[in-house]
Amino acid sequence: LILINISGNDHPGVTAALTEILARYGAMILDIGQSNIHHTLSLGILFKTDSSVSGEIMKELLFKASELDMQIRFTPVSEEQYTDWVGRQGKSRWIITILGRRLTARHIALVTDVVTAQNLNIDSIRRLTGRMPLAETEDPLSKSCVELSVRGTPRDKAEMQSQFMKIASDEEFDVSLQEDTMYRRCRRLICFDMDSTLIETEVIDELAMRAGVGDEVKAITESAMRGEIDFCESFRRRVAMLKGLDVSVMRDIAENLPITEGLDRLMSVLKRAGYK
Repeated sequence: LILINISGNDHPGVTAALTEILARYGAMILDIGQSNIHHTLSLGILFKTDSSVSGEIMKELLFKASELDMQIRFTPVSEEQYTDWVGRQGKSRWIITILGRRLTARHIALVTDVVTAQNLNIDSIRRLTGRMPLAETEDPLSKSCVELSVRGTPRDKAEMQSQFMKIASDEEFDVSLQEDTMYRRCRRLICFDMDSTLIETEVIDELAMRAGVGDEVKAITESAMRGEIDFCESFRRRVAMLKGLDVSVMRDIAENLPITEGLDRLMSVLKRAGYK
């Protein structure tokens, strides 16, 4: 069992050239993966072969890597190491998605510190958005999104979620934690919250401003969202302050609600993808 790691400037034909050599000697590929960051390729291949031809395979791979101007490293893997690695594949997998205007090293560090404390291992990291411009003025509405695939059983899932929520609130970016199951991958129905999600306001606060009790109602709303007041109780208290407000105000507010940035594009993309 041999693990090869290839790195260097990316160009077409690298994977084809290397796997052609492995194919010629009848090698079996057990695992393969690659990433590309700023034109730099990092490719890993774990393969099984016979000791009678392993030397020839490594020699040809070395020559081919030199010809392609790539660096290559060979690492032998014992059967015990491989069996232990395969055994870990049955563990739970989680998807952690990080989204913000611009993700900094601090954001990544805070999230991955929680992952480490929960004794989870990161299998892969993917950037889900376009490449970020250097000048902030190039795209003031830019977004950066990174997805971490982690494996293992959290020590305390509730605590992990709580820590992610605190980090997201303190640092002003979003963190999503999902168990990576068939149900996550096959979802086709989406239910949205409305106020401060699809629209950039709380409707009851808008009504309160028209009724002249905006500050009082907003304070109750914020207290309820912090969990300090029961929702039903907070709702009764806020609505009671709206007594006497003309119903025509509802239409005016509805026609002028500020739609959240990107919502129209989100809805059109989801519909094209077959979501309900």
